[in-house]
Amino acid sequence: MTFDDLKFAQRTRLEYLDRLFFWDGAATRASLIKRFDISNAQAALDFRTYLAKAPKDALQYDASSRQYLAHESFERLTGRASSLEFEQLLSGEPSAVFDRLPDLQRTQDMRVLRPLYRAFRAKQATKIVYQSMRDPEPMTRWIAPVRFASDGVRLHVRAWCFEREGFRDFHPARIDADRSFDETKAAEEVPRDDDWFTWAILKLKPHSRLTDAQQRVVRVEFGFTSDVLEVKTRKALAFYTERRWGLEQKEPRLERVCIDYVPMSEEEINAN
Repeated sequence: MTFDDLKFAQRTRLEYLDRLFFWDGAATRASLIKRFDISNAQAALDFRTYLAKAPKDALQYDASSRQYLAHESFERLTGRASSLEFEQLLSGEPSAVFDRLPDLQRTQDMRVLRPLYRAFRAKQATKIVYQSMRDPEPMTRWIAPVRFASDGVRLHVRAWCFEREGFRDFHPARIDADRSFDETKAAEEVPRDDDWFTWAILKLKPHSRLTDAQQRVVRVEFGFTSDVLEVKTRKALAFYTERRWGLEQKEPRLERVCIDYVPMSEEEINAN
């Protein structure tokens, strides 16, 4: 159930109530008044509207504490909660109860991203000076950007490399902004990126070196619903998926059973 029939402001307040009942198990009109700086009359109206949409007996008014309490049978009206929502909830706490590890890989130069994006939109190739981790010195290359992807930490541009005659992933931070993008040309004869339009279905299981008890915990941690956990991604992104799931670590918790490659249907290609 959603609150799509309501105006945006009231819908936002009712979604906040929904989160309060789920996470805190209780809410009051004062909760709304403090958060949204609304009148007592408006808060009362919001509560009536929410209660009218909530299942019967899911909420009970406790006179001693003057608040509505969520019954054990309470279920959110706005869909399942997420860990991201939980992080946002913790971030709003007045004391330092939550923090994140610093990320050293998010810096991106707009002098690189903007011309890459424009070349992509114009279906053009552009000349770049690129420092790979395999070559000791920067190399000049012509590339035609065709896709963008994130591995959860860094942004990648997937492009046809005319020197290597193949699709490659380039880290924008490794492109020399001062010596790139001076020349562009039409990106002619760039083939279809079959790896982008092929599903990679990774089948994983708890690592065999783990004890039975440890394997049970891993199944809970990674949300196993059967003996094998299937992870579906693009073939072009399978490497990043395996790295993010820690399959290449020294002592991984998961191991790969197999990986199946399934070409997308034309309907999937058009939708993706």
